Amino acid sequence: LTCMLVLSQLGVNIAPLLAGAGILGLAVGFGAQKLVQDIITGAFIQFENAMNEGDVVTAGGVTGTVERLTIRSVSLRSLDGAYHLIPFSSVDSVSNFMKNFSYHVANIGVDYGVSVPEVKRAMQDAFERLKKTEEGEHIIGELEMHGVTEFGDSAIMVRARIKTQAGRQWAIGRLYNEIIKELFEERGIEIPFPHVTLNVSNEDLARLTKPLMDST
Repeated sequence: LTCMLVLSQLGVNIAPLLAGAGILGLAVGFGAQKLVQDIITGAFIQFENAMNEGDVVTAGGVTGTVERLTIRSVSLRSLDGAYHLIPFSSVDSVSNFMKNFSYHVANIGVDYGVSVPEVKRAMQDAFERLKKTEEGEHIIGELEMHGVTEFGDSAIMVRARIKTQAGRQWAIGRLYNEIIKELFEERGIEIPFPHVTLNVSNEDLARLTKPLMDST
């Protein structure tokens, strides 16, 4: 302040300096406020053991593996390899995919002409095969069959759920899908693909084929 008064006495216009000092003070104050918010939120998240290094979580809108935790931020590595540094002040919730146990939810689309009980039996048999693989030791409990959950445009959705040890749901889910495909092929159960049915009247058909008939 004394320096400012001296400059003013020497004829220097100190108004821009005062404005700059005010903006700088505001920026420092805002930064300090965010830092305090980061630390307080981070302390509560870590106190409640919401995540640990190695966990797969969703935080701040990003899903990835926790690589580093500090009192101020969490560092996530997403599936595509990107490294995300997320300050705790931007985290309003944490979804942890590796707490205690996990689930693989199998939503299987089948053709409308297929027998639903037959699909359920195939899904159960695929589960029995799955339990005999190297991933079987990571399965907790029996297959939970939920049944038909949706009538889609070209498929009926049949859902089941497999309880797994924490973090094993992805590997088990991939292997289960492979076994499902093999078993469906063995039993002739069709997995449909999107298609469009076009209805054409006799008059339209005659009009469309007339040029071909004339050319012959």
